[in-house]
Amino acid sequence: MFDESSALSIIDDTKPLTAIITDTENNGSYILYEIKVHRGSNSDHTWTVQHRYSDFAVLNSTLQSWGLTDLPFPKKKLFGNLDRGFVEDRKKALQVYLDVVLQNTLVSNTLEVKKFLDPSHYDDNFEEEALRQTSMLLRAEPHWKMIEPLKNIGHRIKRSFFLVNCETEVVGKQILSWTEIGPYYSFSGKEMSSLTKLLTTIQHPYITPVTMASFNQSGAHVSRPFHTSGSLRDLLCASKPKSPFFKKYMGQRSTLSENEIAVAGRQLLEALVFLQDRGFPYGHLHSGNIMVDTTSNGNIYKLSDLENFLLGLPSKHRNLHVQHGGIKNTNDADVYNFGLVLYEMATGSVLQTPTTDMIPATVPTAIRGILESILSTSAQRDGIPTLDDLIADIFFTPTTSTTHVQPVLKLTNKHRQAISIATTCYETSLSNDHKSVNQLRQKNQGDAEEHD
Repeated sequence: MFDESSALSIIDDTKPLTAIITDTENNGSYILYEIKVHRGSNSDHTWTVQHRYSDFAVLNSTLQSWGLTDLPFPKKKLFGNLDRGFVEDRKKALQVYLDVVLQNTLVSNTLEVKKFLDPSHYDDNFEEEALRQTSMLLRAEPHWKMIEPLKNIGHRIKRSFFLVNCETEVVGKQILSWTEIGPYYSFSGKEMSSLTKLLTTIQHPYITPVTMASFNQSGAHVSRPFHTSGSLRDLLCASKPKSPFFKKYMGQRSTLSENEIAVAGRQLLEALVFLQDRGFPYGHLHSGNIMVDTTSNGNIYKLSDLENFLLGLPSKHRNLHVQHGGIKNTNDADVYNFGLVLYEMATGSVLQTPTTDMIPATVPTAIRGILESILSTSAQRDGIPTLDDLIADIFFTPTTSTTHVQPVLKLTNKHRQAISIATTCYETSLSNDHKSVNQLRQKNQGDAEEHD
């Protein structure tokens, strides 16, 4: 069962890192820069690492290979690079560089940046472990065959993907994921094995079906149909789903038409309401796990990654949830995350702050009102709507499903009891993070007043 002290050994990758270069050390032939690193809002999560300029250069070279060519990285100097004045100037320049890198959430959450600042937690070869686990699974399931590994296609450091097929069933190409358990995992092995099997029985016209699921004490394998159109994020970025994450998503995003947003929104809301009514927590909606089926009757948008809550993974948007303060449970998270997806579809950009009162003028009036009800500072203060409120909005007119899939999700009493305990653990961890953020804000405010 859930043990918060043992869970601390599993890092929440969504908690932002801050880094301050506090000192330098002259080793005769090179300078070491001492960096104090801080994770999240908990003052206990602080450590120190040391790096040479050449280490920074290697990191910058990697980021440049992803297309990040405008980072303010200080130039190399061949002579006089140990002079005290130059070292101090370079220290300041490297600090600016770190600040810019860590302010970009796409970049700061990569394995390369995490390993640079937190080598003790990110030194493992996660891809190698995923391949080992997947090889063991396929040996036990000989009718499943690997076509190819899909390297670096997702944002989670500890999730790997493989393209596979089944030789005994006509299911088409499948995308198989291996995901390590997360920091908020709270089920027994027996409970998780049962819930993992449950995933293969869930049916809904707007939820991507699970064709195979397997759990062990380290994590879970889940396979789903491979969608050639990719995800909603792929659609917005006009990218190919099998391409590496940064190659796909560093460019400009497009928007969807008002009518297409209404269709997509309705379908997503129907799936979210279905899960909520059946007592299955989600809390992980974002444009990358909304799959798109392209049909002659238009696009069908389907939720994916239902296993995320079960595995104790943090939401992609958990840092925003913590800063928002009004997100207290997975139902709130579903509404808030839906608002973020709606914002992305309507504006072609990703909201980087917990709230906004600056909805672009290009957003249609009907959508603007819904966004303000979820993402504005007044909504943060007064409360956000429920899923039932949203699905009743006239903008999201009902759509007719052409898949003829009858919704099915049957939880046993034991499932409900285990999920209830896990939900309480999730809400407690979120509440604790809210308190830590508020304490940090008060401390920073107090420090600022002292300096005035």
